[in-house]
Amino acid sequence: MKYITISGTIVEEYLEKFPGVKSLTLARKLYKDNPEVFTSIDNARTVIRYYRGTTGKYNRDRLSDRRFVRSETVHEESNPFDLPQSDALEYPIFKIPKAQNRIAILADAHAPYHDVSAITATMNWCKERDINAFLLSEWMDCHTLSRWEKDPGNRSFSQERDTLWRILDILQNEFPSAVFYYRQGNHEVRYESYMKSHALELFDLTDFQFDVLMRFGERGIIYIADKIRIRMGKLFSVHGHEFAKSVMGPVNPARGLFLKTKQSAICEHYHQTSEHSEPTLDGSNITCWSVGCLCELHPDYAPNNKWNHGFARVRVNEDDSFEVTNLRIHKGKVL
Repeated sequence: MKYITISGTIVEEYLEKFPGVKSLTLARKLYKDNPEVFTSIDNARTVIRYYRGTTGKYNRDRLSDRRFVRSETVHEESNPFDLPQSDALEYPIFKIPKAQNRIAILADAHAPYHDVSAITATMNWCKERDINAFLLSEWMDCHTLSRWEKDPGNRSFSQERDTLWRILDILQNEFPSAVFYYRQGNHEVRYESYMKSHALELFDLTDFQFDVLMRFGERGIIYIADKIRIRMGKLFSVHGHEFAKSVMGPVNPARGLFLKTKQSAICEHYHQTSEHSEPTLDGSNITCWSVGCLCELHPDYAPNNKWNHGFARVRVNEDDSFEVTNLRIHKGKVL
């Protein structure tokens, strides 16, 4: 069953282009772009909610096209008082398939401020192991798009992108059978923040979405957007900035991650190799790790720090249990 032929067709097109956009935000764009079709923002929002299955069980059950229906947990009994529908978005969990069970986490390269010797050592180590997937996390710096004071002599955004493309070419050529995942980190969120502040009219166009601009799809790289949790078997993976600076608090980042998650997890972002483990009452252990970086260790904005080069390998077993090898790199050598 279609809602309305013209408006329904238009809404479907927009939902395909902008699957993660809130209903109200999308309704505003729909009304602005198609005032001859939609009588108001509320009218556009109603059609969007219909296709997302949030206008009641009766309408949801009559939908023949369920591509845009949100979580199956949306039921009438969850809203017995018929409260207004919320535009809050749930950040889903991205589960890496079991076929990719030997995953190398390479994080915080911040191209063009990557460290050549550290990346070289990492690649050599991985070539000697049977790595079948790479999780690349925050490999661009986006310096000129940041809110911090900028050095006019630094590379432009387009030059940064060209540098990243050259690195990706090398990685994919050296590991042709591996699956590559790219996780957006806080440095790359600078792009979206810049677009919202300086080019809002272009921000929601598909052509200007970060992953499209970076041509990840053309390269066969699977893109994982900001703040989406990743699961590798029973191990959770986050970038780290989701918890703000509080994770850095006591002892080391791994202990801070433990205090925030209370379950086994691994994070990047803090540029430190650390591990924290505590036993539980049932005799098992909860362990958290933080991964070293692959960028310069003493940038101008943080010349004195506790950073170290490093990367991690996660091996996932058939029962979803896992083994983490968290490695440091010192002077171009994997320790």
